[in-house]
Amino acid sequence: MRDRSTRSYSWWILGFLLSGLGVILAAQRQALPQLSALGVPGFFALFGAGALWCGLRVFDQRPLPKLALLPPLIWAVGLPFAYPSYALRQIDYNLAIGTMTLLIGLDLSRTSSRELSPRLCIALICLFETVVSYSQAIAIFAMRDEIGQGPLRGWLTFAPFQSAVAMVAIVVLGILMIGERSERRLRELAMNDQLSGVLNRRGFFEASAARLAELSGTSCEIAIALFDIDYFKAINDKYGHPAGDKVIAEFAKRAAHAIRQGDILGRIGGEEFALLLPNTTLNDARLVVDRIRAAFGDAPILHDKIEIAATASAGLSIDRAHGIVLDRLISAADSALYAAKKAGRSRTSILHAVTPADRDAAPIVRSSP
Repeated sequence: MRDRSTRSYSWWILGFLLSGLGVILAAQRQALPQLSALGVPGFFALFGAGALWCGLRVFDQRPLPKLALLPPLIWAVGLPFAYPSYALRQIDYNLAIGTMTLLIGLDLSRTSSRELSPRLCIALICLFETVVSYSQAIAIFAMRDEIGQGPLRGWLTFAPFQSAVAMVAIVVLGILMIGERSERRLRELAMNDQLSGVLNRRGFFEASAARLAELSGTSCEIAIALFDIDYFKAINDKYGHPAGDKVIAEFAKRAAHAIRQGDILGRIGGEEFALLLPNTTLNDARLVVDRIRAAFGDAPILHDKIEIAATASAGLSIDRAHGIVLDRLISAADSALYAAKKAGRSRTSILHAVTPADRDAAPIVRSSP
């Protein structure tokens, strides 16, 4: 109730309220026989379970499940036939609630990771509930004459008891699932740059290190490109810092559209960006770098009805994945970037071999087309 930004919580509150009301009304079967005969407690419980399922779908940012209406429909269709008999009403309800837990369990199992997680545990509990409900329906049908007008006695009361225990377990697992989502969001905030929308310095280095570790045993080539927005201080001084922020955000947006799938882009400084190009060739890497510079420099950036022309310089370095050192590769790309800015900016500079002698190597500078 405190977190109004998450709509799934509202669905869960509704679901627990309806389910709780259904339990209360069912407990008053003797005092309110007409409500029980008309199946009102069952409708509350089934719509409550459906609301819980809707909350799970909203939590995953998926559309509401239309099949959530199927179990109440089963209950409603069966009621006219089951109306005279307590046992038949119990059978009808068990079939309806078992179908609901089956649908929820299958839906959650499809969206769960293979590893054991709170989501998968909830799915397994729901599927277990389906087995219990369907088994209960079969047992009651076989003993319908003995049960008569109820209530259920002996081992047949196990199902409601274990359902209550399962609900408590689902609540605990749901809290863990919410905690996982919150932890993931905090990690995303810690790893992403809020202004540009790409990885920040920490996120870029962690993602790049992980990718290099995956490719460390291969002989493919890996390139690093560093970009620097030309005369960025002059843009800030002339148009103001909000305009400078817009230029940074626009560079990230255009660069993200120009890179290849699998490339890693991050903002590692004020107006400086880094790009890791795994499994590439020098020619392919150069094409990507020049495509980014062209996408950024060819069209002006609109801010408060003012067109801002901006360009970027780039430094590129490449080496084989086997035995590669990320810091050394970035240092070489930084040397190449320095050469590009020294040569007049708005161009790409390339430093080939990455060795301890890189600082003395002369980068190849290519002007803008």
